[in-house]
Amino acid sequence: MSEGNSFTRFRTLYPHQPPGRRTNFVVVASLTLLLAGVLAALWLWLWFKSQEKPYVETRGYRIASEESFESFLRSNDNRARVQALSDYLRSQGIGEVTAVSDLLRQGSEWLEIEKPPFSLPPQDQWPKIVATLKLLQEQIVPLIGPVAVVTGFRNDSYNRELEHTDKSRHRAFCALDLIPTSHISHGELVEELQALHARLGPESNFGLGLGEGLLFHIDTCGYRSWQLVD
Repeated sequence: MSEGNSFTRFRTLYPHQPPGRRTNFVVVASLTLLLAGVLAALWLWLWFKSQEKPYVETRGYRIASEESFESFLRSNDNRARVQALSDYLRSQGIGEVTAVSDLLRQGSEWLEIEKPPFSLPPQDQWPKIVATLKLLQEQIVPLIGPVAVVTGFRNDSYNRELEHTDKSRHRAFCALDLIPTSHISHGELVEELQALHARLGPESNFGLGLGEGLLFHIDTCGYRSWQLVD
């Protein structure tokens, strides 16, 4: 094909240069389009990520997501402190009862009250959750099936926003608010938990709170029972 051919002139950006140094217009255009496509895909990915909810809904309750927990870990020295708590729980034989992130959820209202979804308890409070996790593992889950943790530790600032008393067991890292993930009904849940509470008796220090919905509270900071306010 001769140098004066129109197709050759189209394909070369600088036809006056020697053949070995000519820039192929088609290649340049293809690379430009490819780069534009990559940038567009990256923008779309970032946009979709920005639209993701920081929570998952379980039985109508907003539970802070694992992505939110990863963001929490990246702040200050939280990753090292969470690892220390995980190591402690494993040393007590309860490291596998539930994810450590579950224990640090402050509640389902953090978006409305503009508070962090997670908080870390002081180290001197860590032993207080041990008996509660054993109660969950040995009694609650075998009775009603798997559960999701809505609230674990709650710091003073979060607690004041909810107008809870200073005696909240969540502030002491002794309590969990839970919802069953099985298909158990409200009536069955109440019946099973009340029977368990009575059977374990005062020596268990089992505190049980029940509401109209499926949310219920457990702690091991004193034997008692009450109705939760939904």
